[in-house]
Amino acid sequence: MSDSLITKRAIAEALKQVCKGKPFDKISISDITAVCGLNRQTFYYHFQDKYELLSWIYYNENFAFIAEDISLENWNEKFFELLENMKKERSFYMNTLKEQQHTFEGYMYEMAKALFIDAICALDENNKLTEEERDFDAAFYAYGICGIIMDWAENGMRMDSTLLAKRLNRLAWATERIGYIRSQVDL
Repeated sequence: MSDSLITKRAIAEALKQVCKGKPFDKISISDITAVCGLNRQTFYYHFQDKYELLSWIYYNENFAFIAEDISLENWNEKFFELLENMKKERSFYMNTLKEQQHTFEGYMYEMAKALFIDAICALDENNKLTEEERDFDAAFYAYGICGIIMDWAENGMRMDSTLLAKRLNRLAWATERIGYIRSQVDL
């Protein structure tokens, strides 16, 4: 692991520590660097500001790993891992999603939409749907999954993540059947 990556991870862990006791919007770069024992100049060498750091954490600790080998067959397992990671770092996510909701949600939305486009294309064997219809349908389902996960997080992550993942999976498979039927008939 490179020195730069080690430093970035130390800064990320420091932010998580500070988030346990202070609202994200009140956290300064000095707060973060005091926890990890680095100076402000080192922080700014690696990140432009705390928002870039937050995006880096969201992407590197969640979405880069999930996107590695996600497929229609394992997406529910990957999303379960995301939910588990969020729950493990609960105070961090509860604190930061309010500030950077669109960054986290944006990454999740893009991944979900790409999966639904793949699923819709696979189901539309007769090519009855236009590209615009496929994109619209995929966006609809991606917003639904992302909305449920964001709602779960914003409301304290009370539902068991295993149960949430199972419910999302069940809905996705039911949706697949609806998509298949829709691709077979002219609307």
